[in-house]
Amino acid sequence: MVLRIYKKEDAQIIAEWLRSEEELYKWSADRFNKYPLSGKDINENYAPQIETGRFIPLTAVNDDGEVVGHFIIRYPHDDDDRSVRFGFVIIDPALRGKGYGKELLRLGIEHVKENLNAARIDLGVFENNESARHCYEAVGFTEYAQRKCEMPIGIWNCADMELFIKRTIETDRMLLRRWEDSDAEDLYKYASDPDVGPIAGWPPHRNIEESRDVIKNVLSGKEAYAICLKEDGKAIGAIELKLNGHTDMTDRDDECEMGYWLGKPFWGQGIMPEAVKEMLRHAFEDCGMQKVWIGYYEGNNKSKRVQEKCGFKYQWRSENVDVPLMHEKRTGHVSLMTKEDWGSREDNFWFKIR
Repeated sequence: MVLRIYKKEDAQIIAEWLRSEEELYKWSADRFNKYPLSGKDINENYAPQIETGRFIPLTAVNDDGEVVGHFIIRYPHDDDDRSVRFGFVIIDPALRGKGYGKELLRLGIEHVKENLNAARIDLGVFENNESARHCYEAVGFTEYAQRKCEMPIGIWNCADMELFIKRTIETDRMLLRRWEDSDAEDLYKYASDPDVGPIAGWPPHRNIEESRDVIKNVLSGKEAYAICLKEDGKAIGAIELKLNGHTDMTDRDDECEMGYWLGKPFWGQGIMPEAVKEMLRHAFEDCGMQKVWIGYYEGNNKSKRVQEKCGFKYQWRSENVDVPLMHEKRTGHVSLMTKEDWGSREDNFWFKIR
């Protein structure tokens, strides 16, 4: 499957894929309010929007050039080019349930990465369109809002979902990239080890489904990355900048908390300091942070040494800190790296970003 620019003759093919009034509204909400829909209706709706230069219809074709899918990309805000919205996502009904929808979305995401200056993609999906929602979740979209939409055939609940476009961060030995649903097995392999999670404040994963749920609901932050070795690209650990609203260490937008863990087979190889130093660079240079906070629990000497190696300055010790996932209290230690301190370090080194 490849993407090409939409052609007027695609419209009638797309219109014929809408086999009922309900399918029309699931596909287009209230944009047309007409059933049956014709190719002419689609082209008349698209034409003035295409002229604005902020509405990009794309068509997916197979190896024989046959139309198999379609969607549009639009800029929802005139003064913001950093966010785009996917809409009118549809696959030939004869091909549904075979992975074509996920491939269409992945191609769309790559198109945004390579051709548009957007950092975020969002879209809407109705509650009664579960298969579409599962497809969106599988490629990394997460829900951020709920609303009610009044359709001519009833009031429907709609979920707005978003996906953040991230560059892959590259160091000498590793890639730091966004987590994917397909990482669940590798995550479980290391997160199920009782020597990994509990010392960091979370229990070992019990099965792959739990790991998949963690990818969806925990490792889905705007600055959450899988640590991967270049040689195979598989996830071996996690590192994240927890932004304001997702950390109790700061309430400022120009400060964040760093958290991380690494699979046990990779301990003692300098991987974690390498990842932490690059994330500090990313925090200060790319994200505009002024301070990065970090912590560890009493007894986690490996994490303590990583922080010391990377130049964090010790701030304070706290007794009786709640560790909710472990249902206990511990002693916590907090350290800090400021942008000024980071910039003055002699061992500060640079990595490539791609």
